[in-house]
Amino acid sequence: MQELECNNAYDLPGFLSDELRTPKLDNLHPYLWLAGLPIAARPLQRQRMMKRVIFLTERADEHLVWDQDRLFLKPLPSFLLCHDFWAQNLCHDAALHRSACGMLVSYAWLVEHESDFRLAKELGLVPAHVQWSAWVAFMKSFLSSFNSGGANTCMMDHVDPRYQYGELRLSRLNMLTRYFVPRLWSRRNFFFGFTSTSTWYTAFFERNFGWLLGVFIYLNVILTALQVGLATRVLQESEQFQNISYGVILVSISGLALGILLILVVWFNLFWYHLLSTLALTKDVRRRPILSREKNV
Repeated sequence: MQELECNNAYDLPGFLSDELRTPKLDNLHPYLWLAGLPIAARPLQRQRMMKRVIFLTERADEHLVWDQDRLFLKPLPSFLLCHDFWAQNLCHDAALHRSACGMLVSYAWLVEHESDFRLAKELGLVPAHVQWSAWVAFMKSFLSSFNSGGANTCMMDHVDPRYQYGELRLSRLNMLTRYFVPRLWSRRNFFFGFTSTSTWYTAFFERNFGWLLGVFIYLNVILTALQVGLATRVLQESEQFQNISYGVILVSISGLALGILLILVVWFNLFWYHLLSTLALTKDVRRRPILSREKNV
């Protein structure tokens, strides 16, 4: 087996937490069954066959999250391939150890075959110096370690709860962040959701209010049908049909007005949120040099 290189520069707990922990998904864990299935993620060659475009992310929370034809993957940190690094920096912290195990398990899913391994190296997901034979030997040793506790030992008991699920749908994560967890309710989370992939207002309204267009089209079909019905003599003389038509028209007008009002209110809040956030950030940046000079006096 080829010796896997170690990089012992990664020794700060804060850095390791940023690299491996998934705090945003931890908050959503009771609801993750709405965003994904408790099954392994598909290997890379299957992702390519599904015409998914791989995007790299350095946020562990976004690892194995997909949106339409995009899949976000965090490159495997090279220090996870070093046994000495595990012993010195990960094994003494239970939470970090579970997160690190979960990250490696996710790559056991993604890289099952040599074709997956070639894709992983092409995409920069695994360190360039690692060879296929070394990868197989390392993964075999890693996965076999879960069986050391006996037949009743389950691999998923040793990994972070996030990795009880494979691929997670971004649109569902955004919905959960905005509406399902009261402690996460905030103006920022409402506007950005779990993660924001666009800063355009148009994209925001298309993602969150596109269903209104479908409702208006459906109502337009109903109103057209009612208009055709009222043109016939039989329905013109039907009091029941007249009452139904009257009610549908009132509901349609009210719904249209409320929909437009909702869009305007959200746009107004979105505009002022970004404006005030920009002003606050600008003020904070300008204050920093002043505070630095005062400390040096």
